[in-house]
Amino acid sequence: MQIDEPVHLEPYDESWNELYRSERKRLLLAVGGLTKAIEHFGSTSVPGMTAKPIIDILVGVEDPSVAADEIIRRLKGIGYEHLGEAGIPGRRYFRQRGLHDYNVHVVQYRGELWNNNLLLRDYLSEHPEEAQRYSDMKKHILERGAQTLLSYSDQKHAFVSGLLERAAAWAGA
Repeated sequence: MQIDEPVHLEPYDESWNELYRSERKRLLLAVGGLTKAIEHFGSTSVPGMTAKPIIDILVGVEDPSVAADEIIRRLKGIGYEHLGEAGIPGRRYFRQRGLHDYNVHVVQYRGELWNNNLLLRDYLSEHPEEAQRYSDMKKHILERGAQTLLSYSDQKHAFVSGLLERAAAWAGA
């Protein structure tokens, strides 16, 4: 099971939201009874942002460990590959590659991972200047030679942490 993969960026594409809505319907049919909510997050969910053309979907469950085996079985049944926590404790990570690419992150509903990812999405959506800075930083990482997902993710970690701090301050204001 290889988690790392090549990475590239594309300008914002309005079809990303439609791809999310379509995949959300498939996910609801597969695991809807086990979930509390399903949300689009990450750069493809923020209008105007440069992003990896992979739709990130957050699936909130009451307790990720309780229904884990059933969720894994059902998501594999619709073509997802299960990659365990993939370096993020408390998350079950799935991906599907094909004509369109999807990542599904199963996390505790309203837990830290759920809240932080949605807070960051909402903050970037409300602050286009921050979204542009983030887009520029991601391009710079690739220009400096990052070619794989793990390297790319490592290099943007500090920037994302700062964004999350500003987002938390904004939400608390």
